[in-house]
Amino acid sequence: MPRFQKFGRELAFKGWNVTPLRGKIPLLTGWQSRPDPDFDSFPQANIGVVLGGEHNIIAVDIDVLNPAAAAVIKKLADDLLGAAPERIGRAPKTLLVYRCTEPTRKIKTAIYDVGGLDAAVEILAEGQQFAASGVHPDTGKPYVWPGDTLLDYMPEELTAVSPADIGEFLSAANVALSDVGSIKAKSLTNGGRGPDTGFQFAENEQTTTADKLRAALAMLPNPDLHYDDWVHIAHAIKGAIGQSGFDLFSEWSDRSTKSDSDETLRLWNSIGVVTKIGAGTVFHLAAQSGFDLATWDRKFGPADLIDDPDQISTEAMDYDEFSEGGQEVASKATPDDSGCFTAESVHGPLPEREWTLEGWFPHKTVGMLFGAGGVGKTLLMQQLANCVAVGAPFCGISTKQMPVLSVMCEDDALEIKRRQLDINVWRGLDEFESGPADCHLWPRVGGDNILVTFPNQGEDKAGAFFEQLCSKIAEVKGDSDDVLVILDTAADHFGGNENVRREVNTFVKTYLGSIVIQFNATVVLLAHPSLSGLASGSGLSGSTAWENSVRSRSYLSRSADNDEIRTLSRKKSNYSEISANSDITLIWDKGVLTVPAGQSQLDRINETVLKREIVAEIDIAWAAKNGIKQQGARGFKAVLPSRLPQHKPAAIARCVMSLISDGVIVYVDRMGFKSD
Repeated sequence: MPRFQKFGRELAFKGWNVTPLRGKIPLLTGWQSRPDPDFDSFPQANIGVVLGGEHNIIAVDIDVLNPAAAAVIKKLADDLLGAAPERIGRAPKTLLVYRCTEPTRKIKTAIYDVGGLDAAVEILAEGQQFAASGVHPDTGKPYVWPGDTLLDYMPEELTAVSPADIGEFLSAANVALSDVGSIKAKSLTNGGRGPDTGFQFAENEQTTTADKLRAALAMLPNPDLHYDDWVHIAHAIKGAIGQSGFDLFSEWSDRSTKSDSDETLRLWNSIGVVTKIGAGTVFHLAAQSGFDLATWDRKFGPADLIDDPDQISTEAMDYDEFSEGGQEVASKATPDDSGCFTAESVHGPLPEREWTLEGWFPHKTVGMLFGAGGVGKTLLMQQLANCVAVGAPFCGISTKQMPVLSVMCEDDALEIKRRQLDINVWRGLDEFESGPADCHLWPRVGGDNILVTFPNQGEDKAGAFFEQLCSKIAEVKGDSDDVLVILDTAADHFGGNENVRREVNTFVKTYLGSIVIQFNATVVLLAHPSLSGLASGSGLSGSTAWENSVRSRSYLSRSADNDEIRTLSRKKSNYSEISANSDITLIWDKGVLTVPAGQSQLDRINETVLKREIVAEIDIAWAAKNGIKQQGARGFKAVLPSRLPQHKPAAIARCVMSLISDGVIVYVDRMGFKSD
């Protein structure tokens, strides 16, 4: 069922902020900022409703499995907060949707043991979401709205409640649950102190060291933690130390009886850039359990950590070591002040600029190729790798011959080999001929491929893979003067915040730049655009530093009218002209992307698409018992051109006659045409 595609779009039209979910986990990074969802990319996803926003939407989550206690809390909500649309996932648990008169944050009761079952009540608010429709991941059954659904409301039509109303309700809920059960665990977000609508997370310290964060996490209870507390801590850790915090989060999660390593990884990967909470949140929550930040700083602060090699900035590290193969690996580039010269000293002639791919990727620079997932950028760069390895033209454009290392983090070896066989055919090789020996394909799916992390503000640290990569480049390059390095993708190699200019610059200019300098290399980095980058056609994602730090940037996009057609565009080129005619049209043909062999090949592809659209329109008319007839006012000539205005009537007529001739559509006496 195309749930998100159909009902998600309807909810968005009514004014609700929606996001696609896998179970309860958002599929989009940065979903908290309410990006416009691509409904067609996740047609069958569960529908999440993002809380807060313009109307301060909140949800009362009655997380109570005891039926009698759940009924009591539900009546309290009805009496103290008023009527609200109700969603049931795992009965008797239930969720009620309201709007608040003021912006608010999440708050919850303590966790109670009621007849051996956990029980708590939570107010979900800004920065959170709930599953409104789809299949519950635990029960395997659909979510249910026993009365009105959200489609029956505009957000502003919900019952409005005040922070005071919320406080009164939570107080009553705490009393009701304490009457029938005993406190099992305090809520991390409220310390079990009852209603505290004025609670604010400590946000004065966003970043910290991994050691300090580990010490604070050790003080946070996690034997049987509530799901939303778990999610909140994940966000705080990522906000504190970025992508490198996964190991800490995984260690802390493993202390829970409910720990699931796959779910932990899925949650972590679903979290985008975190800017609202961080280290201060963890320290504040840990302090409720006895963590003393001042004492820790006195004992283990920066002055005492200076001798710990893990705490020393990579600015002071020397990577001029020898790898296992005896090859020298790259060090981070150190500015050479002795390279200063005067304009007076410059005399011609100078060497011509070198290009790895003429007009597109200058040699000895870092370039980028953006493209949506599944558009074929990995395939296209594997084709380029084959061409550069032998100095053959690529899409009719000259290349500079050199060894190539393509680091491929999204596909396994078997898939890469399948592509290589198709590329061999594309290059005119027969089944007994091999691809170029200087084209090195390195599958890294599932591995740790981070080149740099940013454990502390203003500090960068080389990932373990940086030295591995440099060693492999040295091996591939051998005695050659040059090398092409393709990195697929930025998300797999960059362990920082894509929206932080300094971190992006450090990654591109310092780390990738060092590879350029040490190995006389061209580096091409593949990346995915954001939803806004897709919508605008810019192909960008994150900080403008991605655009500014590279010398060239290209964008591979799919035609809106024909799924088999791609366009390769230059979006930035410091050393070549970008004209209206510089785009390259490519078609998907026999497992590769290739330049069409004349207009006739494009015509053939477009005709195939048109035939599919004609058959679809005929099927729609037949299902409506209004079959398209060959003659009369409702015939092909009058009906199909109006339904397919993007196509010329002559092309439609030609395709109809072909479909009839091939027996794809048949005429049923007086009923009109239908597909056979």
